[in-house]
Amino acid sequence: MTQIDIPVLIAGGGPVGLCLSMELSTRGISHLLVNQREDTPAHPKGSTINSRTMEHLRRFGAASAIRKTGLPENYPTDSTYVSRISGYELGRIPMPTLKEKISNPGPWGETLLTPEPIHRSNQMYFEAVMKSHAESFVEADIRFGWELISFEDLEDHVTAEIRNIARDETETVRCSYMAGCDGAQGMVRRQLGFKYTGRQSTGDRFYDGSMASIYVRSPIVKEIRNMKESWHYWTINPEGRTDFISLNGDDEFLLLSEMPPDLHLDQVDAEEIFRIAVGAAIDVEIISVQEWVAGLAMVTDHYKKGRIVLAGDAVHLFTPSGGFGFNTGIDDAANIGWKLAAMIEGWGGEKLIESYEIERHPIGVRNTTTSGQYANKIGSLKFPDFIEEESARGKAARDVLREDLATFKEEFASLGIVLGARYDSSPLIINDGTLPPLDEPATYIPSATPGGRMPHYWIGEKESVFDRLGEWFNLVRIGPDAPAVSNFEQAAKKLNMPMAVVQLDEAAAEEFYQARLLLVRPDQHVAWRGNDVPDDVAEILKTVIGS
Repeated sequence: MTQIDIPVLIAGGGPVGLCLSMELSTRGISHLLVNQREDTPAHPKGSTINSRTMEHLRRFGAASAIRKTGLPENYPTDSTYVSRISGYELGRIPMPTLKEKISNPGPWGETLLTPEPIHRSNQMYFEAVMKSHAESFVEADIRFGWELISFEDLEDHVTAEIRNIARDETETVRCSYMAGCDGAQGMVRRQLGFKYTGRQSTGDRFYDGSMASIYVRSPIVKEIRNMKESWHYWTINPEGRTDFISLNGDDEFLLLSEMPPDLHLDQVDAEEIFRIAVGAAIDVEIISVQEWVAGLAMVTDHYKKGRIVLAGDAVHLFTPSGGFGFNTGIDDAANIGWKLAAMIEGWGGEKLIESYEIERHPIGVRNTTTSGQYANKIGSLKFPDFIEEESARGKAARDVLREDLATFKEEFASLGIVLGARYDSSPLIINDGTLPPLDEPATYIPSATPGGRMPHYWIGEKESVFDRLGEWFNLVRIGPDAPAVSNFEQAAKKLNMPMAVVQLDEAAAEEFYQARLLLVRPDQHVAWRGNDVPDDVAEILKTVIGS
């Protein structure tokens, strides 16, 4: 039996595992990734790559390729409530096309806060690009069609057995650390004994129970549509409710429809669900149908044990409301990736890996809770059976529903969740005495108070401050009067801590960041802030690397 000696083993090759792979590769860390499936999914899942995930993909050099998947750049990203696709429009949340946001950022706000606005692309499309990009790094050994059979943490290393499923051949792996990115039913979490707690599915309302996920193709939808184009339709009528999503801006769609609890997947009439949603008997190709459970908002009791860490669905389960699921998992990967690399390179302190759970567990609870609240709001929506009537009471009911739906904006404007994650209680963060902004799911307020993501700043008109940051720690000198930082550089060198010095000359940047010095972590979170070089520079650096 062949033995592989490698720093990190990753179990699971979905978006989270692939992004952890890219995170390690960009830091020069060799690793092996195994994934049971032979290829990326052919059935659609999540359709929202949020701004924070796109920022990470930008660091990996994958953002531009991802932008070529999913909706075309000039396709509307509105979310619209309708009785049926060929029926009444009941409410609309207008949102700009990608082209509008990129070419004219001011009116939309989001692209003033990030260089990478949200992108609407389905996991079925972008995961294939992620896999191809992850495979392009020499540090990565990506093996699809391989499964993790067993593992054991031996305190100073981990041993594991992996199997090539097609050939039924096994190999042993000896690694310094292992990451379980193998999902809710993966063996890593189950063997470690970690339990999910939180909101379970009730099964008593839309988006809160057994759901059918229906992938269809129909070029005729755009011909019978009775309203302007949208990325996302919610159909609301007495025959049933459906989440109706445009996948490619043309003829491919994903329908998410509730299923009676006693109905088996084989009994689902996908064509009838499609007919009810569009309101017309038009031709449709049913490509695939899968079952899933909506309404979950659960987080495991732990994120790590010894030399084994978990990320993604292995530690938190979401309903799709808000589009937080895999995006939260990719932020997990960004947090643990640089810490694993630091430990492998030998300059990470004993508290560094422990900080992963301290920092990310509260974010898992925060994000799943918010998603569950959105699901409650969507599922609890009430409307009368005569909502489609051509009558005075039908019109009045539609008018009332429009007013109710006008409040349903938070799910599609969750920049507080996306960009506002903070690690204020982390042992790696040095508080400067200032208070962070309130944590509001729908609103992001830029703040350089240590613990949060470094607020984005446009240098001139086109250069992002993020593109000036190096791959590891960055000490950013801000404004024309920023002090010399040779003491920081000398201390970092003694600790073998990789740190770049970045100059940001603009006086406006000093006012924006409220400081002349920012110490920014590899995951772009601010670790320390000040106006002058303190006497205890070495202690500051030891703290932020967990020593």
